[in-house]
Amino acid sequence: MAVSILTVTHGILGHELIGTTKSMLNSSLPLVCKSLSVTNTCNTDELLSAAQKLCVEIDQGDGVLVLTDIFGSTPSNICNKIDTGTNIRVLAGLSLPMLIRTMNYPNLSLDKLAEKALSGARDGIVDCTLNK
Repeated sequence: MAVSILTVTHGILGHELIGTTKSMLNSSLPLVCKSLSVTNTCNTDELLSAAQKLCVEIDQGDGVLVLTDIFGSTPSNICNKIDTGTNIRVLAGLSLPMLIRTMNYPNLSLDKLAEKALSGARDGIVDCTLNK
């Protein structure tokens, strides 16, 4: 069993990041990943229900790491209301380095994988002019 990943983002950002991650790793992803797209025409109650159903659907027993793009935005607010009775961690600030980092540690527990995701996000921010 392993932790599963759910992205909940504005538009198709989460879907595109998952696709890019798969392309970069040149293989199938080691963790189950699903994406939920949020647009300004979506009903938030329906999105919350969809997010909860997706979490239940993809949870393999080790929990779900929910990654959203901007803290305090509609996708983030939906994520923070998810209550499926399962083991869920929600992190905001989704980025490609964050997602890649999670795929490199597929055997970690939910809490340890969340730590890796956060470190991927922090370490992925680099001032390139200072690193010449």
